[in-house]
Amino acid sequence: MSVEEAALALWAKSGNPFHPLLAHMLDTAAVALAVLRREPPRTRALYAEDWGLPEEGALAWAAALVGLHDLGKASPVFQAGWEEGKERVQRAGLPFGELLDWVAHGVFTELFLRRLLKEKGLPERAANDLAAALGAHHGFPANAEEKNRARRHLRTEDPLWKEARRWLLEEVFRRLGAPLPPSEGNGEARPEAVLRVMALASFADWVASDPSLFPYGRDPRRGDYLEEALGLAQEALDRLGWPAFAKARRKEFRELFPYIPKPNALQEGVPALLEGAGSPVLLLVEAPMGMGKTEAALYAHHLLQAGLGHRGLYVALPTQATANGLFPRVRGFLERLGEGSRLELQLQHGAALLNPHYAELLERAAPRQVGEGEEGGAVASAWFSARKRAMLAPYGVGTLDQALLGVLRVKHHFVRLWGLMNRVVVLDEVHAYDVYTSGLLQALLRWLRALGSSAIVMTATLPPSRRRALLEAWAGEEVEGQDLGPYPRVVLVGEGVKARSLPPAREVEVALEVLREVDVGPLAQRLKGALPGAVGAIVNTVDRAQALYRAFGEGRRLTLGELAPGLGKAQEGEAWQEVLEARKDEVVGKVLPDGTLVFLLHARFPAEERALRESVVLALFGKGGLRPTRAILVATQVAEQSLDLDVDLLYTDLAPIDLLFQRSGRLHRHERPRPEEHARPRLLLGVPGDLDFGKPLYWDKVYEDYVLLATWRALSGWDRLRVPGDLEALLEEVYEGEDPGRFPEDLRERAKKSLKALQERRDREANTARRLSLSELGRLLAYWDEGALVAQERLEDDEEKAETQRLLTRLGDPSVAVVPLFRVGEGLFLDREGRRRAPLRGEVSREEAEALFRRAVRLSRFPLPQELLKEEPPPAWRKSGLLRGLRPLEVGRVFGSGERAFRVELDAELGVVYLPV
Repeated sequence: MSVEEAALALWAKSGNPFHPLLAHMLDTAAVALAVLRREPPRTRALYAEDWGLPEEGALAWAAALVGLHDLGKASPVFQAGWEEGKERVQRAGLPFGELLDWVAHGVFTELFLRRLLKEKGLPERAANDLAAALGAHHGFPANAEEKNRARRHLRTEDPLWKEARRWLLEEVFRRLGAPLPPSEGNGEARPEAVLRVMALASFADWVASDPSLFPYGRDPRRGDYLEEALGLAQEALDRLGWPAFAKARRKEFRELFPYIPKPNALQEGVPALLEGAGSPVLLLVEAPMGMGKTEAALYAHHLLQAGLGHRGLYVALPTQATANGLFPRVRGFLERLGEGSRLELQLQHGAALLNPHYAELLERAAPRQVGEGEEGGAVASAWFSARKRAMLAPYGVGTLDQALLGVLRVKHHFVRLWGLMNRVVVLDEVHAYDVYTSGLLQALLRWLRALGSSAIVMTATLPPSRRRALLEAWAGEEVEGQDLGPYPRVVLVGEGVKARSLPPAREVEVALEVLREVDVGPLAQRLKGALPGAVGAIVNTVDRAQALYRAFGEGRRLTLGELAPGLGKAQEGEAWQEVLEARKDEVVGKVLPDGTLVFLLHARFPAEERALRESVVLALFGKGGLRPTRAILVATQVAEQSLDLDVDLLYTDLAPIDLLFQRSGRLHRHERPRPEEHARPRLLLGVPGDLDFGKPLYWDKVYEDYVLLATWRALSGWDRLRVPGDLEALLEEVYEGEDPGRFPEDLRERAKKSLKALQERRDREANTARRLSLSELGRLLAYWDEGALVAQERLEDDEEKAETQRLLTRLGDPSVAVVPLFRVGEGLFLDREGRRRAPLRGEVSREEAEALFRRAVRLSRFPLPQELLKEEPPPAWRKSGLLRGLRPLEVGRVFGSGERAFRVELDAELGVVYLPV
């Protein structure tokens, strides 16, 4: 038998018919080539620049490399995995010796390509990096132990296997017509160039491995095989909804935002700064609430996409609630921008399926048949809705976490980064992040610049040190001493640094009144006494929010159906109307005997109840909301950012100064008639009389003791705040002037100890961020060089182990996602009445899985996560991508022991509550 015949006998996909290895390699290369040809010119230029080749040559080179991703299947270990295929390979003359331990084929791909690419003429460093990148197409590069096991196999391998692999490599290059990059330079491939190939290989492999798109059994010996594969690739991309990117026509601001009569100073200043930008930029927008930052950022995206050829947009927000609130606004903008064309828009967070606006787009995209019934506007194709693929969609709104996973060592992190390549990435509310998350954010900015993306960072409250760190992460050099002008401002980092100060849209003077009695009983009476009007209270813990809600007294439960007539007018869309009808009997608050409506919003409701309450609260307290005559909203931090809520009077627990300004942004947010007693905005600030933030408040578990003390010291003696006039000076006083000696004598020692604890925590978090993230571009493939924990753990982006969960995008206490279930007789049910049995055994349908997922809630009270994470999910749940990370939790179960024991209950009004045993 010849080497060619031996190589052609190798299989990649088992079955009848099977799929030959060369055929799958060419299929995958064809997908890669088809994807790149649909990209805008700027993306193709990036690939050409990566390798110093003309554009077509660079695309062919990249596609050929992608095709080689499965060369590791040309090994005895893999080929022995299917008996019928093994026999065919043996008849072709390839012998099987003694097989040792199993080794994943990606490990072999790396070892084979390290040698073969160097033999072909690629410099050693570039060959090694590309080999490791292509071997990682199933999610992770190989570690040292895996490579050692693979080398033991190779030492006993017959030489004909090596010849067959060499033939396959040369055949892929020949079919693609792929040239070798020029050899001048230091022989290294830039990390961003390696990543562009690395991620494309995984994506193309996902598509080419789908037998409904690429039928098995096609003969790769045919001369027109690659041409046929390219045709299948085009059809596959059409079916998946992968777009062909087109250059955008520049539009005027008022075309895209017809509801704004005239752009304000910010919205005019941003285009002026961007004028003439010839390369990707970082745009930092520091402005108070109510200045139209969102519209300014969306218009900046449009100008950058039109001028630079960016390929899409991702808007990253701090929380699911803020992402939900912005999603319909971004959809409206894109549909005005697209003028009837079909736009792929994904909502990216763990509970996206619960959002009715997103569900509507999923419905519009299905069923998707090429040329059949396609309608313009935004859609959400099901293929992109999978967790690891969502970042590939050209347009997205989601949480920052989804973007930060790209710079953490989680499975397929590089696919997420590639999805952000050559896009405009909007990072909103950056002030809300801790030191660890901020470290990841800086790593993300470095990668975005390297990948040819532009970034728009928006914030209302940013301490100077945090601003400097973000600017330097993008610029790659110190920006100390730059005169950026007074706040509010816009800063552009491109070829240099440019800044423009802005007049605020409006200067608001907020009366500040300190309440030293913060017990929920007196506080509830004080807030009830402020009625009529729309009154808000933002408190620091869920337990406190529940207690304050109860302190307003007994009332009749308020159902969605009672509010439905008015809510239907306040929110539009067929999906919302269906929600109003289907869930009309659900409790959303209570009605006090005097007619006052009281609502509660926090993160400890089951997901579908939280999403419903968010929608109701926005429809009542948002712009254009119903504005009940007497209404009180009690909320936690979920209401402090980006939700367009507007109250007449606001109470807040003491919180860090930047968050107090954020919370004050919910106060008199829009121009509207108000009760006479609330004609001027008033902020009630709760500060415990003894400044004890520990038990029973537990505020010190939420915020650093020093920051709370410093905020209180900075505000002492103030009876009014100018927003935004006083913001920057107070930020600097709290965060930049950290000196315990400035505190009163009775607080000085406490301030000294708490500052030391804060600085130690900051150092730990910064070091953790550097260690666990791709903080420098050169660490793309350095998975196994630091730390025993990293060497032992390959983190999934849905990782649930308590010891590794905190190593994802935010440090914090371990938590677990549970589905509360009620025991009725011998069974467990989703409802207290026993009408909806929970499927725990057998097969779980898609509808049942979604129903369970909609009931999930994440809990962190010790030792609840520690106990539940030791328990395996039900077998039926482990088979479902939606459910495998969830645990059933029987309502009434007791956790802990002794005085710390508590019982978990689920209340229709309060959500999950912890009751003493």
